[in-house]
Amino acid sequence: MTRIKNSWLYLLKVEKITVMSKHQIKFYPVDNGDTSLLKLSDGTNILVDCKLREGEETESGSKIFNVKGDLLSELPKRDKNVHLDVFIVTHPDNDHLLGFKKNFYFGKPEDFGDSNRENEEIIIDELWVTSMVFKDCTNEDAKSLKREAERRRKLWQNDSRDKDAAGNRLRLIGYDAEERFQSLPNSIPGETINKFNGKVLNNFELFVHAPFKESLINGTAEKDQNFCSIVMQARFKIKPDDKDVTCRFLFGGDADHYIWAEVLNKTESHKNSLMLEWDIFLAPHHCSWTFFNNVPYGNPEENKNPKASALKILDYKRTDAMIIASSKVIINNDDNPPHFKAKEQYLTKVKSSKFLNTAEEPNKKEPQPIVFEISNSGISRIDNGAKAGGFRQIADAIKVGLVGTASTGRLSGMADNVIKHQPHKFYGE
Repeated sequence: MTRIKNSWLYLLKVEKITVMSKHQIKFYPVDNGDTSLLKLSDGTNILVDCKLREGEETESGSKIFNVKGDLLSELPKRDKNVHLDVFIVTHPDNDHLLGFKKNFYFGKPEDFGDSNRENEEIIIDELWVTSMVFKDCTNEDAKSLKREAERRRKLWQNDSRDKDAAGNRLRLIGYDAEERFQSLPNSIPGETINKFNGKVLNNFELFVHAPFKESLINGTAEKDQNFCSIVMQARFKIKPDDKDVTCRFLFGGDADHYIWAEVLNKTESHKNSLMLEWDIFLAPHHCSWTFFNNVPYGNPEENKNPKASALKILDYKRTDAMIIASSKVIINNDDNPPHFKAKEQYLTKVKSSKFLNTAEEPNKKEPQPIVFEISNSGISRIDNGAKAGGFRQIADAIKVGLVGTASTGRLSGMADNVIKHQPHKFYGE
C-alpha cells in the first residue's frame, strides 16, 4: 500500500528543476522531413516530429542514418522501458510522422509488455498535438496518432485519475472549437509553456506562435494540413537567474508565408517582438519556396519575389545565427522542396557557412545529425561535421521591455504556475 501511495504522490507532484549544465539540439538527417531532439540540462527530452525510415540506402545511394537506434541510445529508461518526455507533432503529414505506428507505444502505460519491449517501442509520456489530429487522417501513422490522442483525450473528458500520469498526458496546441476538447490542457498563440511532463522548468520555455484560430476553423487547415503547423520559439538559459537567454530556436513545421506573415503581425502588434528572434532557424517545409511566396515558382511571375514579411522574419536573426535545412541535398533544379532559389534567399541573410543542409553534414554519402550544445560559453556545434572553432557565441544582454519577461533577464516568470485552458481567448481576440 505504501508503494502505491508513494507512486501516486510522484505522479501528482510538480517538480521545480534548477540545474547548471548544458542543453542540446539535435537535427537528424531524414531528407525531406523533420526530426529534432531537444535534450535539456535536467534530463528532459523533447522530440519535435519524426521521420523514421527503414533500409540501408536512399535511391540516390546515400546511407540512411539509424534515427531509431540513436533515439534508443539518447533516451532514458524507466522500469527498463525507454520513454520520451514530450513528443510535439507540428502537423500529422507523413514526412513529420513516418514510423510512429511501428516505433512508438500507444495504449495504457500499465499494459506495456514484453512484446512491446522486444520491439523497442518508445513510451511517450506527454503528447502535444493540434485539433487537426482528430480530423481525417491521410496515412496509417496519422491514424495511429489519432487513436492514441483520442484515448488520452477520453481520460480527461472522463476526469480519470490516470489522466495526468506519465504515458497518458496530452496537450492541445491552438484553438479548440469543439466542446469535447474543453477539459484538455490547452496552450494558444501568445502563451508561454514551461511545464513539461509534470515538471516546471525555469531555464527553458516554449512560446506559442501558431496555429491560428482562422486556420483551424475556416477549413483552410483541412485543405492543407501545413496551415495548422505548430510554430514556436524555444528559449534556453543555463541558470534561472542568468541575465541572458542563451539560445533562441525558431521552428514551424511546414507553415507557409501566409502563416508566417500572421505570426509577424500578431507578435509585433502585441509587443512580443523578442519572441521572433532566433539563433537557430529551422527552414520551414524543408527549404521550400512556400516560406517566401506562392508556388509554382515563376508562375505567375510575381511568385519569384519573396514577401517582405518572410524577409523580416529572417531579419530577426542574431549574431552568428544559423539556418538548418532539413531536406534532401539542395541542387539547382525544379524540386520544391527543397528549392534552390529558397536557399539563395536564405544566403542573402546568413553566410554560406551558417546555412546547413542535414543531407550534407558531414558529407552527402553518409549524413550524420547536426548537434548544437548550449552552455555557459554560448552555442557550440559539436557534431562530426563541426569545423575548428565551430559556431560559438556569447548571448547579448536581454533587452528591457519584453512582454512577459522581467528586466532582470529571467524567462517568462511562469514557474510554479500551471497554464489554464482559456476557451475563445486567442492572442487578444
